[in-house]
Amino acid sequence: MSKLDTAIRFAAERHEGQWRDGESQMPYITHPVEVLLNLRHVGKVTDEAILLAAVLHDLLEETTTTLEELAELFGERTAELVRQVTRDEPTEAEVAGLSKDEIYELRTARFLEEIKQMSPEAQMVKLADRPSNLREAKLTRSEKRLKRYQAQTERILEIIPESVNPPLWRAVRAEIS
Repeated sequence: MSKLDTAIRFAAERHEGQWRDGESQMPYITHPVEVLLNLRHVGKVTDEAILLAAVLHDLLEETTTTLEELAELFGERTAELVRQVTRDEPTEAEVAGLSKDEIYELRTARFLEEIKQMSPEAQMVKLADRPSNLREAKLTRSEKRLKRYQAQTERILEIIPESVNPPLWRAVRAEIS
């Protein structure tokens, strides 16, 4: 079995019981697979570690999977890419007393700073992730929340240079145009 096949099966197992948002919910694994397909077919990425990171990118945030497990099963480079694309959420103490809008702005500021620190390879995974999330947001978010998410995406495109992966960058741009 290839590492990619193993990663898809591993992610499907770990995301079991999780669903994407919306009325017609899809199993969560459809999202990491879509990110993989965006990287491979839109971005023309063939680097195995980057493709593996695409499939595994939400495991640290959404499951009990550890960085050590990912490194052992899929290699240090893949684990490092997954670590880079994993969001560092504010603590309860950091959000205490803040409004929902203030919390969103804090999370966004932290998220954008993390993107600035990512390697170009991790930024490619982030670019491949965004069209999937934007398409989902169009189906599931209120107009206010969708516009806010699209504005956040604009800020991401200001940070990640188009040269990181022009086809992926343009795919993100097309989703917000």
